[in-house]
Amino acid sequence: MTDNQPKPSAGEKRVHSEMSSDNVANMLSTTQQIENIFVSQRVEDLDTLASGKVTLHKDSITLGADIQGIDNLKKYYQAFFKKYNYKHEVLCIAADEPSSVAFSFVADTAEPKDGVFTKLDDKETAPSRCLSIFMYTFNSDGKVNDIKFLRQPSKDEMARKFVKSPDYSSIPKFVGAEFSDPKYWEPSAENTKKLHAAAAAFNEIWKTGDASIADKILDKDVIDYNLMFGGEPKTGAEQFKKMITGVFKIWSPDQVKCSIAVTSDSNKAFIYWASHGEQTDTHQENHFYGLNLLIFNEKGLVKEILGFRQPLASERPQLLKADAQTAMT
Repeated sequence: MTDNQPKPSAGEKRVHSEMSSDNVANMLSTTQQIENIFVSQRVEDLDTLASGKVTLHKDSITLGADIQGIDNLKKYYQAFFKKYNYKHEVLCIAADEPSSVAFSFVADTAEPKDGVFTKLDDKETAPSRCLSIFMYTFNSDGKVNDIKFLRQPSKDEMARKFVKSPDYSSIPKFVGAEFSDPKYWEPSAENTKKLHAAAAAFNEIWKTGDASIADKILDKDVIDYNLMFGGEPKTGAEQFKKMITGVFKIWSPDQVKCSIAVTSDSNKAFIYWASHGEQTDTHQENHFYGLNLLIFNEKGLVKEILGFRQPLASERPQLLKADAQTAMT
């Protein structure tokens, strides 16, 4: 682990929970039980895991309106299970006690039960493995009250909603022991705290546009995967810094908030961030959020960045078909 990582700003300082915290253990257990619903398809299990007023927030890409209340959420999940044959893999989870949140990084494969796919590029689509990050916010009684998510669209959804299908062919599957339990990583409370500080510093880059912070937390060969928009990953800390400089030439945030959770037994940190500001070249106001997973090397430097974010207002016409844009407003 390196010791030259910057400390989080005053607004982000928090007392980091010990890995053995009962509250963290309960949040992790509840998160795992919710994820198990996608395997068992027993939506009634939500009754003991989520509050009656739980809200699944729209992502404005695959879901156009909030799902409010536990009964509506169960109906939404049940309708999905009725339509699709479904395989659900939990790749990693983490929780943070001070912010009462837990995260999951998952992969789903869904195939219509009637075998009929929407045509994509004049061919019938095949089942697709889609990556997602979920964030669960907990009430004081230990039940989930708020769910935010961002996920890759299935090929079926791409055909129905997207102007041009994202290319995910360069994105790894993120499976196997080397991903879930790398041999070089030694879990400890000290390492967890350092990863938390590095994740807070990563958020500070996006909050301030200060690309120089990257020199202290990123491996020089870091790989940046855009899980939402796809395409070839960006490689190298210098390319990342150039990208940050370019973004902040047209983006002026006036409000950024975040939540962070570090995996207690592995080398990863989740970040939820929400930003409000103006895209200065189009003068469009944006209020959007993103979900990231940072993967660290044996030195405690970020070696891979996995990122989702909602599209800016200026990006929506290039991403979504007109009827899909209407449905998402």
